[in-house]
Amino acid sequence: MDGLMLLRQARQAGLRVGADGDRLVVEGPRRLESMARTLLAEKPEVLRALAREGTEVGWRVQVMRSQVPAKGAIPLLVARPGGPWDQGRCCSCGDALEADERYRCGPCVAATVAVLETVA
Repeated sequence: MDGLMLLRQARQAGLRVGADGDRLVVEGPRRLESMARTLLAEKPEVLRALAREGTEVGWRVQVMRSQVPAKGAIPLLVARPGGPWDQGRCCSCGDALEADERYRCGPCVAATVAVLETVA
């Protein structure tokens, strides 16, 4: 299994996964210890996936952050305004969706969460 798929599964299960330099940081409930050990066993793949994800998510965060008004309701945040996109494409950026994704691709979901976590 590739690093990106491992990351998705771990996050869906409830683990928080990140990198601190060349260290893989995995946090979550003890009941997910076996999944955490699997991530650690595939550390190089997971670190590469995190780095790739950082690049793919970074530009989306910048675009979406500019769409958040100073006050009032937050609109649907999109990475590439100008859709609509065809079925099977992310409603935010238009990229092709993976088999386990419905409306938004993983990087757009991560970017949306990152932006919304900064709004208080």
